[in-house]
Amino acid sequence: MVDALEGRSFDRVLRAAIQRSGLGLERIRYRLAQRGHRVSVAALSHWQSGTRRPERRESLAALGPLEEVLDLPVGALTLLLGPRRSRGPGRAGQRRLPAASVWPSDPRILPLLRGVDAEDEFLVRLSQHDLLRVGADGTERSLRVRLVLRAARSGVSRLPVAYALDQPHSQGPEIRPVRHCSVDSAEYLPDLGYLVASLAFDRELARGDVIMVEYEVRCPAVEVPTTFYERKLRFPVHEYFFEVSFDPQATPTRCAWRMTDDKGATRGGELRVDQSHCAQLAVSDAGPGLYALHWEWEQAIRVGLAAQGG
Repeated sequence: MVDALEGRSFDRVLRAAIQRSGLGLERIRYRLAQRGHRVSVAALSHWQSGTRRPERRESLAALGPLEEVLDLPVGALTLLLGPRRSRGPGRAGQRRLPAASVWPSDPRILPLLRGVDAEDEFLVRLSQHDLLRVGADGTERSLRVRLVLRAARSGVSRLPVAYALDQPHSQGPEIRPVRHCSVDSAEYLPDLGYLVASLAFDRELARGDVIMVEYEVRCPAVEVPTTFYERKLRFPVHEYFFEVSFDPQATPTRCAWRMTDDKGATRGGELRVDQSHCAQLAVSDAGPGLYALHWEWEQAIRVGLAAQGG
């Protein structure tokens, strides 16, 4: 069998081994799950057809048990993988801002981002809704994000999340999955106030699949009121909607919006706080760049604190 592997490709050897085993892909998936490895039927199908190959850490860890299930020599599949393929989107890829231009140049940030964003460029943002809740004391309470995504390639299963507190804090924000995702990893840098996390979808996406993902970031208790919200978009979003919900006892007297695109052009204007104490802005075909809301408190914070007995 080892001699037969020489000069052959990963997908050809895998396909031949599956045929020789007489096992269906669902049965192989089940046996891998029994051994503690989650590999979807779709992923197995892509591997044997050659349309994609295992590259994620979890997929590579499943190759040894897969060799066992298919009665292959130890290392037979791993040795055939060769060097990793480029994960770039090619000429038809999305416009994007480099991570280095979006986040601070602290040497710890970019390695964390690279560790979680390998699949980010293959997710097309159909819509994104950011809802920031501000308490009666004027501080951030939570940010809820709802995304509708379409996979530009098969095998996409994760979404990176980066969140920055207004100021560094010893206690980091808590990220909580709400719909169709779970927290795969999260790391917080307290001296910078930065959280970098990875969300795992509840299913691996095939090319063209659409998924709605929702998560919430809960902020630690702080004393300094916030006066702005910023979203840094690295990729285009077909429909971007952002909203700040203020407590009725602490509504700002003035609110404004500002956008800065990837070419440095800036525009903005006044924004009304409506009767439901919310400031809202919708942007169609939002390109990469910075989207921000700013507000002024004046007497509103003191009124809110007095109402709470502060």
